[in-house]
Amino acid sequence: MYHELTKSQKKVARIVMDKGLDNHYKRSLTDVENIIKKWRNGDYESVKDAYMKLFNCVDRNDNIIAKTYNGKGGSRWVEIMADQLSQGVITVDDLKDFDNEVRNAIIHWSGIKSD
Repeated sequence: MYHELTKSQKKVARIVMDKGLDNHYKRSLTDVENIIKKWRNGDYESVKDAYMKLFNCVDRNDNIIAKTYNGKGGSRWVEIMADQLSQGVITVDDLKDFDNEVRNAIIHWSGIKSD
């Protein structure tokens, strides 16, 4: 998926992608926090069980983040935002400053249904 962005659209894209990345981090930290709370409440059979849940959570979230962002330069920013939109870390409203062509491409490639 390649879509050329103008200089002004690249500035917007950077803001949108940074918001999405922050939201990925927030999701990950919330997942970790929930595991720690359960561990403190004694909801796991053992400390090892809690640790493995925590490790797998961090590993899973790290893999999602790496797959979404790593090795993707400016020529793939529309693809990144489509992935972010499909994962729910950005919204259609976050795309309001793009021209219709770019916004529609991101929405289309994300696979979500929009109004």
